[in-house]
Amino acid sequence: MNKEQGLSFLKENQPMPNDKNLDESLISMYDEVRRYFLANPDEECLPLFLNSFGEYDGMGVYQLVEDIILKFKHDKVVNCLLEALKSKYNGVKYWCAQICALFPDVKLINPLVELLNDSNQDIKMSVITSLSQIQDNRVITILKNQLSIEEDDEIKDFLLDVIEDVEGNI
Repeated sequence: MNKEQGLSFLKENQPMPNDKNLDESLISMYDEVRRYFLANPDEECLPLFLNSFGEYDGMGVYQLVEDIILKFKHDKVVNCLLEALKSKYNGVKYWCAQICALFPDVKLINPLVELLNDSNQDIKMSVITSLSQIQDNRVITILKNQLSIEEDDEIKDFLLDVIEDVEGNI
């Protein structure tokens, strides 16, 4: 594996197939690319990884990608997340919303708020978690507004817990 092979693989898999259509050889290759860039961080791989997530967990490999993401500077990751959060793919939106929790930044508030309207419960939960990590007075208002319009009982319960935690840390 080298840089060109890894980047080429990632470019060809934007995003990876969902888990129902993901075969062992493809996810093994993805993991090999992940391990290469973990050992050899290169900023070129950052937006490609952020846009590579298929739906679900990639047979347990997707959560390991954050180890690569953590190797890059905060501002670079945030700028790439700003673009990736606009994706039309649920897997990309979900995993990038998750990663936002590791890079709390006020620049991410608006794109995360946009995803609060997503119909996917998992995406909403990830967005709520990430918003709760951002130290900004707007967050509590956003979460309370969402609570007032949210229809899903599980998300409402989660919002109540998160609001309580955020208010306790103010």
